[in-house]
Amino acid sequence: MSGIKLVRNPEAPPELTPTPRQEFLAKLRSKTAILTLLIGLSILAATGLIYRWYFYSRSHFSTDNAFVESDLLPVNSRIMGFVKEVSVAENAAVHKGDVLLRFDDQDVQIEMSYKTARYKKAKMDYERAQNLVRSRAISPSDFELAETNYLMAKADFEGVELKHSFTEIRAVADGTIARRSVQPGQFIQPGQTLLMLVSNENPFWIKANYKETQIGKLRPGLSVDVVIDAYPDQTLQGRVEGIYPSTGSLLSLLPPENATGNFTKITQRFSVRISITQPNPPLALRTGMSAHTTIRLEK
Repeated sequence: MSGIKLVRNPEAPPELTPTPRQEFLAKLRSKTAILTLLIGLSILAATGLIYRWYFYSRSHFSTDNAFVESDLLPVNSRIMGFVKEVSVAENAAVHKGDVLLRFDDQDVQIEMSYKTARYKKAKMDYERAQNLVRSRAISPSDFELAETNYLMAKADFEGVELKHSFTEIRAVADGTIARRSVQPGQFIQPGQTLLMLVSNENPFWIKANYKETQIGKLRPGLSVDVVIDAYPDQTLQGRVEGIYPSTGSLLSLLPPENATGNFTKITQRFSVRISITQPNPPLALRTGMSAHTTIRLEK
């Protein structure tokens, strides 16, 4: 067997070796097929995303023109005078009834002493006149005069007591001092804003500005997904409370006047109030924080 020698059949066709051109064309066909497959998959995926986005956009309205809101309570003065003491600082937590500041009340104390003495004297004269008119020792006109003096003195006394109560300004709600614009020794006018208090009694809410082309489908009760920019990884649940009755531009200090020759139509926005329905949200919210809201329309 080892001596057998294989001889190639001279009539068999010779083996063909592919040329470099043929090898290149084969590789090109393979790459073209792979590229065509990838393009087809990409088109299919893009079509699916566009289809999903189309139906998603029809059932979801989103905007990043939204902010966290809360009750801001200005603390104003009701009297004129010098500030004696400021008991709170900015970012301080206060409770309802806490003394925020005191006025110098020396002039009020002097006025109260005078009107207290006048009130006591008028009261004694009135009581004496009551006894005398019963015994007809004085005329009815004298009694009416004593009664009038008593009522006037009583009104003056109650007025100075009320004025004295205004020398102490107290917190009207639980909250946090956001801004303090008063210092001890400062002269204050009636109505001047002294402090700004952020109330804790009412929860935070979201004020989102949606286009006028969207609010036709919005109504109270719709569910909302809220993402605060400071906490992008957490989503809060909310609910539409209502839509403001006018655009924000009309409520501005200088509302636009559209009856002009250079009028340019701009899509207006209406504010939508959104309450946070998630109980005890694990976020430290602050007034003025930016937010992104998505309202889910009911089918």
